[in-house]
Amino acid sequence: MDLSKISKGGQIWAGAGIVFFIASFLPWYTAEYKGVSGIGGASVDANAWGDLGFLWGSLWALLFLAGIALLVLPAFGVAVPKLPAVAYMAVAGLATVFTLLKLLIGEDDAPEFGITVDASLGLYLAIVAAAAAAFGGFMMFKESGGELNDLKDMNKLKGQFGGNTGGGTPPPPPPPPGMSPPPPPPPMG
Repeated sequence: MDLSKISKGGQIWAGAGIVFFIASFLPWYTAEYKGVSGIGGASVDANAWGDLGFLWGSLWALLFLAGIALLVLPAFGVAVPKLPAVAYMAVAGLATVFTLLKLLIGEDDAPEFGITVDASLGLYLAIVAAAAAAFGGFMMFKESGGELNDLKDMNKLKGQFGGNTGGGTPPPPPPPPGMSPPPPPPPMG
């Protein structure tokens, strides 16, 4: 394995992505039932893969896993498609926003029935990991020659993904008149 094939920003992104993936299996919320007069209480945990919703955690865990594969496999000599650094930055930035929103929105509790729901370690760890991955994505963007002003220029962003930037070579001319396509092959049988 040749880690020199992974940039410093890519190493940070991949490491933080691994932490996010692990955090997705840890408890994100804990619901506690106090019981009647404090007798017969119980608690249950929920992680990103449970009933919290695909958009809040498990989607980002899967995207981190895919990104880690695309970053790390070249170090093992495996040829994979190369994504622009801005894609890694976007995934980590959106993961940070959505996990923060999950913390701020929270889960419903019912104190009138003795049920409380509180955020747990996994959610906090996922937020920190997503923010660290966003930093790693930004470092990858800077290492690839990107500047902050490039994020404002849609043509430069399209260019990073291989899109048309408005320049380049024109398409080839149409075929000369009078030419027709070849006939179809004869039917088999």
